[in-house]
Amino acid sequence: MGNLTALESLDVSKNQLSGEIPQDLGSLSFLSYMDFSHNKLTGLVPGGTQFQRLNCTSFDDNLGLSGPSLEEICRDIRTPTTPHETPESDEEEEEEEEVLSWIAAVIGVIPGMAFGWVIGYILVSYKPEWFMNPFVRNKRRRSSTTTH
Repeated sequence: MGNLTALESLDVSKNQLSGEIPQDLGSLSFLSYMDFSHNKLTGLVPGGTQFQRLNCTSFDDNLGLSGPSLEEICRDIRTPTTPHETPESDEEEEEEEEVLSWIAAVIGVIPGMAFGWVIGYILVSYKPEWFMNPFVRNKRRRSSTTTH
């Protein structure tokens, strides 16, 4: 692979490859994109500048890889953390909960207001005398019962 001097891109992800990454790849100057993720690679990551410019995701799911360039790029991938260990994740959880509570409030308020408007419209449209004079009904009953 070291003889492929004009190689610009190398994507060998998700191929169940095992073994080491060839050290010759570190000397390929045209190589600008590489992805070794989701394999079973082990050993040292080559130390060329191309490898130092890679994202940490280029090495995902290769727990056997090591080396100074990998440690420099992927400090977080080697040490799993729980959500309660970092303040950033606590803040993200609080923001997510806050968004969820607003969503729940909107889901409750909008149908409640719509239901209230519909019921109010029905009552006012079909029985407006109930709202104009609420005691008219009772007076009519009393006057009709006293005349009998």
